[in-house]
Amino acid sequence: MVLSSIIPEVILVIVSKNSLLLFATGWLLLAVFLLPGQASATATPVTITTASFSTDTFPLFNNDITVSKAHLAWLVAKEEVGMQTTIRYIASRNGSTGTLTALMIKTDSANGAIDTATTSSALDTELDNLRDITGSFHDETQVQMTAVHGDPVELRAVVQSTVADSREVQLLGARYWQIRETVELADFDQRVAQLEATLTTLSENGNEITPAQEKLNEIVTMRTDLAAALRARDDTGIEQAYKEIHATSIGYAQLVRNVRDTASADARLGDTLDRSAGVLIQSGILNADLKHNGMNTTGPDHLVALGKTQLVVARNQIRTGNGTGAQLALSDLRETILSLRDSYRDLLVSDDLPQSSAQSILSVAQSLDIIASRLGTYEK
Repeated sequence: MVLSSIIPEVILVIVSKNSLLLFATGWLLLAVFLLPGQASATATPVTITTASFSTDTFPLFNNDITVSKAHLAWLVAKEEVGMQTTIRYIASRNGSTGTLTALMIKTDSANGAIDTATTSSALDTELDNLRDITGSFHDETQVQMTAVHGDPVELRAVVQSTVADSREVQLLGARYWQIRETVELADFDQRVAQLEATLTTLSENGNEITPAQEKLNEIVTMRTDLAAALRARDDTGIEQAYKEIHATSIGYAQLVRNVRDTASADARLGDTLDRSAGVLIQSGILNADLKHNGMNTTGPDHLVALGKTQLVVARNQIRTGNGTGAQLALSDLRETILSLRDSYRDLLVSDDLPQSSAQSILSVAQSLDIIASRLGTYEK
């Protein structure tokens, strides 16, 4: 008898590293088939464009570690309740439960480590550990179910009923949704405040911002639907709200871009150089994180250092009024940024890349691509 008919294998939904798609966190053993409809565990493919990664847009999903930990706590509680029920079921048929009990205890310890994790990288490490434990539990359950001639349909029904009635699972589910609602609405409000600050600055510099302000006002009204979907624990509604907010924010970003394009050439160049400096700093931070995870960043490190030097040269040429020298320095900087972008794209297709690293690399590569495009406007 094959236990996979009772408990699905551990599922992990990851983005294709060759396509620029978002990813969703994968869930553990028992939680896969017990997960309620309100909390989907699959990713819907979306089309990613340059505008999707603009700092003036809203993301398609929230990836706050506090929310992730609360969700995992809920799902792991389901795992443990399911494991306890499985052990009791096998024990009632005089099966051997020593190995299963030991694995369940390891699950509890791993859950404690998740609770203390402070970074996405640490969370990924503990998820890998849990995946190994639950995989072993799955294999051992298959062995014992065969030995005691257990009934898969009966076990599944008992597990589902026990998990549904668990007070701990119910409380952790409610806690997850409360944290998610608070965090995601606060994130929305913070992004609105940031965009409003951008418009205020543009207005103070004498730019016409009315169309962009109207588009931002449209985004603000969408908060109502997002809040309602979060309160209703309606994952489909939440997803739809984020899609509409994101699509509208792309329109807003384009309007802001148009406003910025009407600014003086000097102001636009200064903004481009500031953004170039920012993305090089961001790249340096990413390299440090990748190196900490055991990846070789010698090439990217060299390119970041070279880019910073070229940026200083460009600023000096501009300050001294050397137009030809400035244009040459900007061209060199653009080539370095493109090389850095390509080095990150190469990393994206490497094997065994952690989810958090893939997302970070993807984000930085997109930012580099945007900056390279802006620098390209200054080439003859």
